[in-house]
Amino acid sequence: MGNSTKIAEGSVRSLALNGIATDRIVFQLDGPVGDIHTGFTRQLSGHDGDYIRTSALLRGATVFNWRSWTGLSFEEVTSIEHALICNIPIGCLLENICISGIPNFSQLATGTRLVFPGTAVDGVVNQAILTVWEENGPCRTVGERLEQLYNNPGLKTKFIREAQGKRGVMGFVLAAGVVNVGDTVQVYPPVE
Repeated sequence: MGNSTKIAEGSVRSLALNGIATDRIVFQLDGPVGDIHTGFTRQLSGHDGDYIRTSALLRGATVFNWRSWTGLSFEEVTSIEHALICNIPIGCLLENICISGIPNFSQLATGTRLVFPGTAVDGVVNQAILTVWEENGPCRTVGERLEQLYNNPGLKTKFIREAQGKRGVMGFVLAAGVVNVGDTVQVYPPVE
């Protein structure tokens, strides 16, 4: 049985590819065009401890890329900024998309769908639909980016602590399309 009851609506505040702000992203089925995390497969890494511990797979094993895009909540990032007493520039956390207006964004359930406006070309509608796979935990890499940006030893550790439960989500692309800054996003729960 499907679930077509919208649970939230927000708007795209910012977009970034490889840490650089942009006004639009083309999402193909393998991820955002031009982003380092794009691809149908990837290698297990330090982020994947639970997957490694619960299988015979080792770090470096090739798996389906369930983290081809990452997203943040504008409100959650603002909360982290207040705790750190510094601004976090667009792209610094290596996110692809930052959305406002969706409560508890980092806790969206696996299978939640983020549906963006569609565009019709020659009668064919292209509509980006991003699927949430899981919460994106705060990591050393982005903490180090902040530490270097502000030349502030210890900021990495503080970021990791303050960003717990607020680092956003990651997922895969369910349907290809274009997302622009300012677009509305409708949030639907997982299909049951």
